[in-house]
Amino acid sequence: MQITTKTFQITPKELRALLTIDYYRRMKITFILLAAILLINIILSVLRNSFDWWLIYFLGLVAYLVSLPLFFQVHKRNSTLNFQNRYCEIDETFLAVFYEDGSIIKLNYSHFMKVIKKSDYYFLYTTQAQFHYLPVAAFENEKDIHRFEMFLQSKQLIKLW
Repeated sequence: MQITTKTFQITPKELRALLTIDYYRRMKITFILLAAILLINIILSVLRNSFDWWLIYFLGLVAYLVSLPLFFQVHKRNSTLNFQNRYCEIDETFLAVFYEDGSIIKLNYSHFMKVIKKSDYYFLYTTQAQFHYLPVAAFENEKDIHRFEMFLQSKQLIKLW
């Protein structure tokens, strides 16, 4: 299997938007539960005609969790290489990333912890917080995407169902 992708790039603003959307998707159930608890406690406070000070702290916690993506500073947490034009060459042993400045990163698949696939991109995680971004649009055709996904599944890095 030899797959070469098209050249692609992501800006800090685009990456921040992707991370923000991903954060809200992962936290959706938590937000729903916290909002329900908060609403029930506000209704109970009104019915009892009493004010609980812990509701202010709870509301502050909810506000903090909702606003957390505003504090993401991806351009400071990621290498400038991640925002350059690049393309990938994928084979059975390595994923090689070729940057426009001539830098090359060659990663063995054993270095990947997991791969998260969304509709438009892959996050190839090497640690809990560090990942490589690979857009689906960078592949030449559907056959290459399918081969790449089947290969990742054979390495037990991704689940396709």
